[in-house]
Amino acid sequence: MKDRGFTLIEILIAVLILGIVLSTVYASYTGTFRIIRETQYDAEVYGMARSALDRMARDLQSVALWRGAFTFVTKPQALGNREFVRLVFRSASHVAFNDKEAPGGIALIEYGVKEGTDKEGYLLTRSDSLYRDPGKEQSPPGGFLLCDRVEALTYTFFDEKGKEYNDWNSDGDVPVQKKRVPAAVLIRLSFVNEADRERPTLFMTRIRLPFNRPEVP
Repeated sequence: MKDRGFTLIEILIAVLILGIVLSTVYASYTGTFRIIRETQYDAEVYGMARSALDRMARDLQSVALWRGAFTFVTKPQALGNREFVRLVFRSASHVAFNDKEAPGGIALIEYGVKEGTDKEGYLLTRSDSLYRDPGKEQSPPGGFLLCDRVEALTYTFFDEKGKEYNDWNSDGDVPVQKKRVPAAVLIRLSFVNEADRERPTLFMTRIRLPFNRPEVP
């Protein structure tokens, strides 16, 4: 009896079955890796949002008088075809980054947005200068990076009666704003969503400012 080999049809069927099995395994691994990447990205974004909003809350809750008046001003900021707001205020929440800086004092803090470089979205930066006069000096160059991949950043300001404002100027002529800071600030911070660019990842927090006017009621 002669040994019988595989026919061409049998080999083709075996190759077809092997291809189906490998395709299923590949699709399974690809889906798993995609989920892992998305989970890691979401974790990074959540960590950046939590850190940035916590820093902003600390700064805003520590707003302070300087020479008997508050400084709290919003400035429009255009980046390409996008509109942002630059937030400038005085706070006792100074951060010293080396031993040559004073460890504490009334600082002029500025939050602004810059264009990103190698990643999608924008950069949220924070600058901190002790005793600087915003009316006589330009904004300090640079600033420390708080987070990247920012899609949008908006503020809503509330006076003591709960009325909403899109901007604030303690140096202006609006009575509820003059020489005062808001009673509360709502921050909406959105990040680029790699999985769906049409639906950015949104984080929100409302911060109450405990001391918002120079005179005692």
